Amino acid sequence: MILEFSVENFLSFKDLTTLSMVKAKSFKEHNESHTFQIDSKLSLLKSAIIYGNNASGKSNLLEAMGFMKGTVINSFRDALMENNERKFPLEKFILNSKTENESSYFEIVFINNNIKYRYGFEIDDNKIIAEWLFHTTSKEVYLFKRDLQDIQINKSSFGEAIGKETDVKENVLFLSLLATLGKDTSSSIVEWFKKFNFVNGIHDRGHKRYTIDKLKSDKNFFNWVLHFIKYLEISNLSTTEEDVNDIDLDVLKEKEKDEEIINLLTSIHKIQSKQPKRDQLITYHRKYDENNILVDTVPFNFDKQESEGTKKLLYLLGPWFDTLQNGKVLLVDELDSRLHSHLTLRLIDFFHKFNTKHAQLICAVHDISLLNKETFRRDQIWFVEKNQFGASELVSLGDFKTNKVRNKSAFDKNYLDGKYGAIPYFNIDEKLNQLLYGEGK
Repeated sequence: MILEFSVENFLSFKDLTTLSMVKAKSFKEHNESHTFQIDSKLSLLKSAIIYGNNASGKSNLLEAMGFMKGTVINSFRDALMENNERKFPLEKFILNSKTENESSYFEIVFINNNIKYRYGFEIDDNKIIAEWLFHTTSKEVYLFKRDLQDIQINKSSFGEAIGKETDVKENVLFLSLLATLGKDTSSSIVEWFKKFNFVNGIHDRGHKRYTIDKLKSDKNFFNWVLHFIKYLEISNLSTTEEDVNDIDLDVLKEKEKDEEIINLLTSIHKIQSKQPKRDQLITYHRKYDENNILVDTVPFNFDKQESEGTKKLLYLLGPWFDTLQNGKVLLVDELDSRLHSHLTLRLIDFFHKFNTKHAQLICAVHDISLLNKETFRRDQIWFVEKNQFGASELVSLGDFKTNKVRNKSAFDKNYLDGKYGAIPYFNIDEKLNQLLYGEGK
């Protein structure tokens, strides 16, 4: 479970920016369905939704979380590549002459195995500038602190790191090294980072394979999906193997007389024949006669014959199911793309109501029909916009003064009226008309 995530000097985020998943104590709405209690002092939000103009930085915030995850998991492995000269795939804020020469900052506060941790690092293109790990029992204490290659270890609380201080290279996270060595606490933390599910709502490439494999291997998931999508009038699902070989060699030989081309095609055919077959998803729709009596079912090639919205929904259900079932964190960029507003709303509603494993959802959207007090608490709603210097700024609806937002406020109307900022606009003026039609030259 995430409490807070902070980033500085990464992509469009110049200054220190923090997304909080801690429930605001003063807000009482949706306490039962939208939050979960950790202890007597701490409650967390099940979800956060991020609004903003195009290119405002919504996706960049999720990218920052993905970058931190990838660095934690892969820094030791990647440092073994390219003769230890590998640079981090770091994209700093480049619209300022100062930040382009400074390090980038990442920190996350989270709960793993009922222990609260605070972990972070500062990195430059090719080395770790600083790194730290704290945990909280009765109070917060450090486990290790790193300044370049100088590492201080709390010997009474973090014995697994003793003697490893000098083994870490400048481009490797100390946490990643310890996890690679099989140290218990470090390995557990790295495994927690692996529980992030990332979904790009524009395309399905990153999670399509996972969903199809899960449909094949998990009967419970298969039945859940079939029940979930029954409103689409899909009566059944199946997977089949599709041959990736697209060359009909016999037909081509009849048309082509050039021996060299035939030899080339034969070689290509041999290579393709060794490739693994591709799984194809098949959906079945009911077929009726002229009296509307069911007579058969018709198979559809899912990727070719179903709508884009249906494809997105079904492929999204894999990580959605996994996140809820295993208490993971799901990050979704452009959740609402290709989906009907009501469907997006029902997905979010399902996540809130049937979330028993402390799973969390963080998503970026444009659909303002979701921006209402029935769907989200004020502290779940965030806005991103760029300032006059091109830097993204993040603000929670819960931070606005009560004269601008109350629990009974019409969030969507206020947003469109510009009361919260972060709205897209361009000036509709006569100059646009003149440039369009060439008038007034």
